Amino acid sequence: MGNHNSFNLNHKDQLHSARINSLNKDPTLGMLPMEKLGKLLIQKSLEEDSINGIGCGVFKRYLFPQYPEMARKLFAFLVTSSGGPASSHVISYSNFKTQTERLLSVLADDRQVLMYVMMYADGKEEIDQDQFRDLLIAVYKLAMDHYPEGPQSCRYIFKTVQSVVDSAFHKKLTLKVGYLTNWILQHCPRLIVLLHRYIVHILSTGYRSVIEKCPYSKPNENEPNDLELTTPVLEQENLFKTEKNPLLPLSQVWILSTTLPALYTQPILHSKPTPNCFNTQNFLSKFLDFSCPSHWTLLYNSNQHGIGSNRFLHHVLSYRGPTLTFLRGDEGVLFCMGGTSEWRESHQYWGGDDTIILQLLPTYKVINRGPKSMYLNTSIRGYPKGIRAGNDPRKPSIEVDDSFQHVTHCGIPYKLESVEVWGCGSPKNREVQLDIKNWQIKEAEKTRKLKMTSKEWLDHPDRYLLELAGRQTYSTS
Repeated sequence: MGNHNSFNLNHKDQLHSARINSLNKDPTLGMLPMEKLGKLLIQKSLEEDSINGIGCGVFKRYLFPQYPEMARKLFAFLVTSSGGPASSHVISYSNFKTQTERLLSVLADDRQVLMYVMMYADGKEEIDQDQFRDLLIAVYKLAMDHYPEGPQSCRYIFKTVQSVVDSAFHKKLTLKVGYLTNWILQHCPRLIVLLHRYIVHILSTGYRSVIEKCPYSKPNENEPNDLELTTPVLEQENLFKTEKNPLLPLSQVWILSTTLPALYTQPILHSKPTPNCFNTQNFLSKFLDFSCPSHWTLLYNSNQHGIGSNRFLHHVLSYRGPTLTFLRGDEGVLFCMGGTSEWRESHQYWGGDDTIILQLLPTYKVINRGPKSMYLNTSIRGYPKGIRAGNDPRKPSIEVDDSFQHVTHCGIPYKLESVEVWGCGSPKNREVQLDIKNWQIKEAEKTRKLKMTSKEWLDHPDRYLLELAGRQTYSTS
């Protein structure tokens, strides 16, 4: 009996060793990622769907199970790029390898945007509103699924997406692929970056998900396990998700992150890898530009703090970092001004190269960008009062009067309903601002409690004003 058990254990060990040896002899193990992925997909297509070649079903199931529609678009693009019909559900190994390697080699921003616009246009020269909307929704879902604090959703997403579509199409039903590409590069230059990073990551490491079911396969520990795609994080206590009108809907944060310079969305960067620790993970991280998201902090909300220039100055000044100021007017208009440095009063325009002015609703577009585009004056005589933004001081793009009653764009005044300012710098910027405010409060308290002697009071200007008002006698205090 004991010998029989010993034979069974030895037999299992032999089978275990045989399987490991067969894996070690697997011809795909020494190949490049695309070669390895192609061979494995061919094997799975034959086993599961009885298809000679790589089938669309296996391509979706193993590589993009969460995004089947995007996978279908990508597979059709690979087929048509190799000269096959868009309706084909099979691609040969050689064509798959050639087209995926070509896709991974596209580094220029304009070529990336053109490639994905053509992909969602089903390879045609024109793209309609629904196809562009599908592209926007795909990128939004991808960004929200990889949100730093877990998958997110926003009830305002369709309103946000529609504002982008309306701005691009100008009430037209279709646009030329080249025109829409140029529009995206001008108004949403980082829209496609997220999608391209994700697809590059999946294609480069996708062979691991295909062989994952094999109990004796070992993942490469030098490669990242997941791809982090991030959208700026709003300060937790200000995320009023249950309110009817949240301060800043997450879908607006997402679309802004596709337009704003990295100064606003990713100010904290990982340290660069040293040459002696260069490996696959460092290479992929550098290639995909992983970075920490910015945590936006609410500095001023007119609905909570009151609207007016004095309230604006009190809550915004001394924040020494980039800020985003949102101006909501009647008729559903919403503007955004991105300042690269702290707000300050001056009779001159200020701001760095990344200063940007946008309209979010009812259409989404970049109004202006460039240095010396911001202006704030509430006290200097002889110069315009209020807030102004734009490259032309004689004809600013955005104007807010000093009473904070109206916001004007292109000569059209709108009643100013609310103002919000979000800090986009590091937590240290906020801490410095709070320290300055606390110091100012303490100094004001000292001044208020300062006791004066009788001699000092005799020469004090307040005594003279009181005497003019008719008061001649005072208590000893």
